[in-house]
Amino acid sequence: MSDLSLSQDEIDALLMGSSGGSKPKKSLTDFEEQSFFNLLRDAASSQSKALTGMMEGKEVTLSPASVELVDRDGFLDNLSQEVVELKVGFSDDATGEHGFYLPVDDAALVVGPMTGQTQVEMNGAAVNALEEVASQLSASLSTTTSVILKKNITPGPPMGQKVFKAMVQTPEGDLVMVTFDMNLDGNAIKLVEIFEYSFVKALVGKPAGEGRSGNNQNAGNQQNNQGMQGMPQGYPQQGMPQGYPGQGMPQGYPQQGMPQGYPQQGMPQGYPQQGMPMGYPPQQMGGFMNYPSVQGVQLPNFSQNNYSSDQGNIGLLMDVTMEVTVELGRAKKQIKDILGMGEGTIIALDKLAGEAVDILVNHKLIAKGEVVVIDENFGVRVTEIVSGPDKMMEG
Repeated sequence: MSDLSLSQDEIDALLMGSSGGSKPKKSLTDFEEQSFFNLLRDAASSQSKALTGMMEGKEVTLSPASVELVDRDGFLDNLSQEVVELKVGFSDDATGEHGFYLPVDDAALVVGPMTGQTQVEMNGAAVNALEEVASQLSASLSTTTSVILKKNITPGPPMGQKVFKAMVQTPEGDLVMVTFDMNLDGNAIKLVEIFEYSFVKALVGKPAGEGRSGNNQNAGNQQNNQGMQGMPQGYPQQGMPQGYPGQGMPQGYPQQGMPQGYPQQGMPQGYPQQGMPMGYPPQQMGGFMNYPSVQGVQLPNFSQNNYSSDQGNIGLLMDVTMEVTVELGRAKKQIKDILGMGEGTIIALDKLAGEAVDILVNHKLIAKGEVVVIDENFGVRVTEIVSGPDKMMEG
């Protein structure tokens, strides 16, 4: 008699079959994943610099680690129980919701250097500081998108809050989730970013020629290649034939899969030439790229004689009023001493009795003098005009 018992794997398979089968996991196309990842990687350089400038000398490095298509459950699985949510919407050439998510403890590590605090409470002020971080990150991505993809995306105002992950609201449909390797002065920070899938599709588009055939496809490739000027060397180009020259290839080297007659060294005049300004707009003339002639700007020669003749116009400024201040001396006090001041309090200044007082014009030191009494008013007699280096040192 045969053994009719089932293994656990067989039981699980039957249960999944009875419920209609498992839902196959969706994924980005190779083109979407690679194009979007490269875009994020290029943006990360400027994002790292922007964040470093906000952290009071603490260095920040940021780079995308993964890009994947997920549903809401798959996204929430990557979040801590309590997070800081920073939502920033995009509009213009691509529209959609978008947000950054940080664990509360990691968010406090980011806020600390920004505010000069070692112990950070995740209150409204801390969330406002993180909104500025989200604004900088989104602005850098917008700039990179404009340069590389020639598409404008405008970030909206950031909206931040501290929330439990079960209460996180996500857009309907599939999401593109990006995880980052972020390091802040030696501390690893977990940063997750999500985009609407429809936004990513509108941003990166489709490979040129998809849905075309024959000559129409080749014509589409030529049209798309016109906008390739200014792309980073080696960057995957939309619609480029396989084998297009990448980073490190010798100039003019014949590439596998290149269309016959593609511009090489020695091609007829009108093709893109070495040394042309990157991103310069070409004109289509007779099937060839024709670049306009570029010449340097001829500026007039500003001679010494012209400069000297204009100095006579100083008379136009003679009626301008400037503030003259006589400073008897200065003192530095702690807050507790200032709060304890009252009538009769004596403050010792940094000037000695009989020492010359400072004469300032618009808060800049220009002379020194001695105090005199004119009738019933105080005055000052100039005893010394301060030289240039002294002005810089005192000012």
